[in-house]
Amino acid sequence: MIRFDELSFDYEPYPIGLARTAFDESVYRELVDNLPPVELYEHKPDKGGKYSLSQVNHPRQYRDFVARSRPWRAFYDFIKSPAFITNTLAVLRAHECDLGLPGPGLSERLYLRARALKRGNPLPHFPRLKARFEFSAMPITGGNILPHTDHPKKLVTMVIPLLREGEWNHAWGGGTTVVWPRDRTRIFNRMNHYLGFDEVDQLKTFAFEPNQCLVFIKTNNSWHAVLPMTGDDPAILRNTLTINIESS
Repeated sequence: MIRFDELSFDYEPYPIGLARTAFDESVYRELVDNLPPVELYEHKPDKGGKYSLSQVNHPRQYRDFVARSRPWRAFYDFIKSPAFITNTLAVLRAHECDLGLPGPGLSERLYLRARALKRGNPLPHFPRLKARFEFSAMPITGGNILPHTDHPKKLVTMVIPLLREGEWNHAWGGGTTVVWPRDRTRIFNRMNHYLGFDEVDQLKTFAFEPNQCLVFIKTNNSWHAVLPMTGDDPAILRNTLTINIESS
């Protein structure tokens, strides 16, 4: 369902990829046209004014909405399938981003264990991998995400803007910015401590564009942020779909 045929990567200061066409256009339009109402979301004023709806934030409302929405139920089934994780890991390996992890399928794990036994090596331990997605929204009147590197359990994050053509004014901002700590002792950040905007340099911004997918590899220095947006209408929201592959 998510297309990676146009995926290209930057590798400095950490791997981050961009697929400029994330979905077939008809699929993308249907997802955008069937977004959940923001009233279902959990508001997080201490997180840059963020609204979130997920398995973690307002989980009952999330489950009920997905169950009622045909396009989002299909997307949920796609994300929860073992093939999604397996295929994503394969795509990353093809772009020189090998996480050293098998997919969730039993056959691949059994093969790697049998190979270790044959070579007399210690049996490998594989974390359990799972995928989930979050609906996220922020007001254009100052909504932001402070510089951070993502939770240590996250392995891969994908961010897909959800908007119609011509709906977004780039003067508002809203793009995802790769940042770097000015205090070089703060570069290593496995535990995902946050920094202020005045504590980082801005290296590159990926503009907020429809139907694109930004792919992050979680590393100990995968610093990124969304700078405070500068619009003047609080009713206009920056809507995104965030997908995570996590270990447990």
